[in-house]
Amino acid sequence: HIRDLPQNNNAIDIENNFLPKYEISEDKKKTVDELKKFSKKAEIVWLATDEDREGEAISWHLSEVLGLTKENTKRIVFHEITKQAILNAIKNPRTIDMNLVDAQQARRVLDRLVGYKLSPLLWKKVRYGLSAGRVQSVAVRIIVERERERQVFKPEEYWSIQGDFTSKDKKRKITAELATFKGKKLKIDSSSKAQKVENELKNGSYLVTSVKKSERKKNPYPPFKTSTLQQAMSNVFGFTAKRTMSAAQVLFEKGYITYHRTDSFNLSPQFIDTARSYIKKEFGAKYLPEEPNLYKTKSANAQEAHEAIRPTNLKFVSPEKSGLSVEELKVYSMIWKRSLECQILPAIYDQTQISIGSELGYEFRAAGSVIKFDGWLAVGKSLNISEEDDEVKPLADFAEGEPALLEEIKPEQHFTQPPARYSDATLIKQLEEIGVGRPSTYAPTITTIQTRGYVQKDGRYFFPTDVAFVVNDLLVEHFPDVVDYQFTAHLEEELDEIAEGQKEWVPVIREFYEPFAKEVEEKDKLLQKADVTNLGESDEKCPDCGKALVFKLGKYGKFLSCSGYPECTFAKPTDAIEAGEEAVDYGACPNCEGGHLILKHGKFGKFLACSNYPKCKTTKPFLQKIGMICPKCKQGDVIVKKTKKRLFYGCSRYPDCDFASWTKPADEAKIEEALKPVS
Repeated sequence: HIRDLPQNNNAIDIENNFLPKYEISEDKKKTVDELKKFSKKAEIVWLATDEDREGEAISWHLSEVLGLTKENTKRIVFHEITKQAILNAIKNPRTIDMNLVDAQQARRVLDRLVGYKLSPLLWKKVRYGLSAGRVQSVAVRIIVERERERQVFKPEEYWSIQGDFTSKDKKRKITAELATFKGKKLKIDSSSKAQKVENELKNGSYLVTSVKKSERKKNPYPPFKTSTLQQAMSNVFGFTAKRTMSAAQVLFEKGYITYHRTDSFNLSPQFIDTARSYIKKEFGAKYLPEEPNLYKTKSANAQEAHEAIRPTNLKFVSPEKSGLSVEELKVYSMIWKRSLECQILPAIYDQTQISIGSELGYEFRAAGSVIKFDGWLAVGKSLNISEEDDEVKPLADFAEGEPALLEEIKPEQHFTQPPARYSDATLIKQLEEIGVGRPSTYAPTITTIQTRGYVQKDGRYFFPTDVAFVVNDLLVEHFPDVVDYQFTAHLEEELDEIAEGQKEWVPVIREFYEPFAKEVEEKDKLLQKADVTNLGESDEKCPDCGKALVFKLGKYGKFLSCSGYPECTFAKPTDAIEAGEEAVDYGACPNCEGGHLILKHGKFGKFLACSNYPKCKTTKPFLQKIGMICPKCKQGDVIVKKTKKRLFYGCSRYPDCDFASWTKPADEAKIEEALKPVS
């Protein structure tokens, strides 16, 4: 990118058909001056940016800024940085595709209009510094709605009962799950029912009532597109989408893989031929299907001219010679693995299901499987990388009609679990399924909603902050189109139609913008900040006037305020933490009047800061206690500390006490280990 829309409200001339006004980025002016100097001397300028909307727009911006003409400009594209691909591109130059450029301009203009109209409204009605966006706000809505599902979820008790059985000679054993009673599915929802069933089971005699054997095939997955690569790296290695795409960018630039922003499952015939030859040589002819495996892209808007993500060369790169980082090698290994797997025969399992019944009508079932032919799984095995759960579970060989001797009954209590929070992988999958966003937008969207403070992570999983609930509710109630899944997906489809030359971009923008702008103006007059930021009544009463305290969202997070405001001005933070012996009340700031120490999240983790910031800049470290007195000095608390790479445990009285330990000192038995110095 050498130029973009300036960061002001005059970047788009709404009255003049939404004409965007671009400016050269300050940090690119030197580059542009050099390009101007060289392009004046050149007979031909080759534009070789990416073959997507964004890449096409960059070529167009270059052409405009450098004053290039059709006569001295050639636009070329390639999906892999290899000699043959680049030579082929040079043989087949084209002109800049203005349909792609217009689609990119439409996206930038649309997103800017949404952001620059909604964000100031959020600043006035919620708090300064917030932002809204066509895709990011939908992503936040998905996370908020899942959290609300979890909040109202009521766990239900249920019990499972397993039985351990043996053959008469005690040489064969099998564990089976209680499944039915007199042919109907058994539901056990209390300990008393579980006890009753257990007592009856102990008095029964058992026979193997059926042994069913079958064969099951498991087909390979398609080659990677952008979203599935991000999902696989999240599931297998815990990578964020941003981390995956950063590594993939390096791999592409160094020529190891094809272009990594794609929504296609296509593979070139040349690559398929090469892959089949490699498979035959390295794994054997028995792994090859008679005809190549071809995969159809489900999305109607997928760019079929693109390829899936694949290695440019099937000779696997050795870690020692590649010069790649550990992260880059992990991404490369997954791409290499999947590109071969997709051209191999299915894995075949021999499955067995055994039923064990009693004269009382209870039936236990056990299922097992063994791999008969590993097929495509052989590739992952060769790399010691598996995306599969362990499906191999052999069963002992029992015959139908054979007695089964009950050795032990094992009842276990369970509770139904709320729907899981979204991870990078599942959020991307959900966005893709509802048609919101495109391959290039998933990673930046997730980064944006984190940096804006709408979501945080608990391990791998996203949870919404208080401000996310407030902003989402405001948008859902008053600007439903902006966060409506179908409407946002429809806009994405219209951008695709612009890219394909089926629609003009200005009418698409006008159709959305005019009613949207009118709605923003009306809501600006209608909405009151006090109503928007009211999060509901608490159980506490105001100590000054006795009225109910209500939760509100303020500049520094959630706080409690008197419902009698402005007549009564009592307020206190809800997330204040005591910070050692100096802190009293709700963590009163030691350096200013009326300030409280509240918990904040910064670049290096949690810390305590004064609620009167920026007037008062008092900060203190957040002491995360583990509920244990220091085993060395017997005075301080054991707290969690952090180095650049990992957590450790130390004394809160440091440097007066230098106790530190990599392991968590949980009880007396571990104190001796904990007292060993950190090396």
